[in-house]
Amino acid sequence: MAKAESYDDLIFQLGDLARDRLASRPAPPRSMARVFKAEDAVVARRAELEDLERQMNEEDAGYADFLDRQEAERGEQQEIVKKWKRAVEAIEGRSKELRKRLSTKRATVRYEAAGLKTTETKHRDLEMTSHHDQAKVQVSRDNLKKLRLLHMRKQRDIEEVEAELAQVLTPRPGQPGAQGILAHKRLLDMEDESELRKEEHEQMMADLDAAIAAKEAETTAAEDYLDQALFLLGEECYTQRLADPALAALYPKIDRAAG
Repeated sequence: MAKAESYDDLIFQLGDLARDRLASRPAPPRSMARVFKAEDAVVARRAELEDLERQMNEEDAGYADFLDRQEAERGEQQEIVKKWKRAVEAIEGRSKELRKRLSTKRATVRYEAAGLKTTETKHRDLEMTSHHDQAKVQVSRDNLKKLRLLHMRKQRDIEEVEAELAQVLTPRPGQPGAQGILAHKRLLDMEDESELRKEEHEQMMADLDAAIAAKEAETTAAEDYLDQALFLLGEECYTQRLADPALAALYPKIDRAAG
């Protein structure tokens, strides 16, 4: 035996049917405006969600293309390095040492940059909340100045190591095996590019994933609001017993469910 439909189910059906039957009438029910507004919101949220998903797919495809191009070029450069192996070996030890120093310094600067940003935020808050205690503000300002100066010095250290590395990896005019050294330099640059692109990709995918999750929640909320608007439209139609053959067929069922 089929389960009897509830009052709420029937009212929603009535509202859904009224949306199709009465929307184009010169004087639709007052609740129809709320339905139109809710539908516009659902369409907008779904379009925004589709755009975010498109961005994620494009980023994924772009990153895969980057990896493919790197793999192809890496093979070409490795062949050149292999051909001029002796020349590359002569500078490989020094370049490896400098890159290790460079990597350590860059990691330190990135870590301290985050700390500096936090300190700047705290100082701005202190300026607003402790303007009555200028001595305290001045101590904070002096500490911030020292941190900024130290940060700038470490950035300059990085630039000096980068310059030294570039010199090691730049062959002299007419130097035997220059092609191999330049290919070796290109491979090292590709490693840096790959690391940076991977970080950017992972961050972008994480940001898009979070944005999609938030937009999905907004879309669900918009769809819920549309359901509520249709329900209210159904209640208005039922209360006023609006004349329409299709709607009238549901009124007796709702009467029984309400009784």
